[in-house]
Amino acid sequence: NTAVRDEDIKTNIVDYGVPSRNRPVLAQVSYADLKSGAVEINGEEVRTSALSSFKKARQVAAELKSWVESGKLTVNLPTRRTDPTIVVKPMRESKRPPTVREIMNTNVVSINETEDIKTAAKKLLNAQTNHLPVVNAAGNVVGIVTTYDVSKSVVNDKSDGKVAEIMSKNVVTTTPDEVVDIAVMKLERNKISALPIVDANEHLVGLLNAVDLGKLVGKRWTK
Repeated sequence: NTAVRDEDIKTNIVDYGVPSRNRPVLAQVSYADLKSGAVEINGEEVRTSALSSFKKARQVAAELKSWVESGKLTVNLPTRRTDPTIVVKPMRESKRPPTVREIMNTNVVSINETEDIKTAAKKLLNAQTNHLPVVNAAGNVVGIVTTYDVSKSVVNDKSDGKVAEIMSKNVVTTTPDEVVDIAVMKLERNKISALPIVDANEHLVGLLNAVDLGKLVGKRWTK
């Protein structure tokens, strides 16, 4: 049996409101979800419908099948064959959207997950920042610590512990080549104020926060 069920066919729902070819994925759904009449996106129920009636599509398919079987419909040769040497290129973007690379802060202070919470407090104070990306021995981002996390550990008498005990592990990251609009969407969707920036190997290369986004508002660069 080679049939594929609607539940097995997956597709992404992307945000076409972002002016980029690399649009953010809002949700992954199956054809069965789409045919159900509604899908959930970011906690909200969104109605879905087919571009045409499934009933009408089946009627057309059945009619075409009967034509083929009766000999009324024959397959003709193509009027013109496609040139296989032609290279298809995507449309040129009329206006290039800004990327994280153009506004990110590369002078970022980080801390190892095995270091003391008191060390994290000192680094936050000395760097005059509210966000401290946490890395492991390989330099990969594994979390983030904020001044709130440190303050909470002091109130709960846990300031003698390790960074790994108080850090947020479900860290949301961005990349240097990601469009700023997508990065902003990540901040808003996750209700956070900073994004560690990682390279292809998940190594920390920078940090993006509200101050960096202010560079766009202040028009410190024009392209």
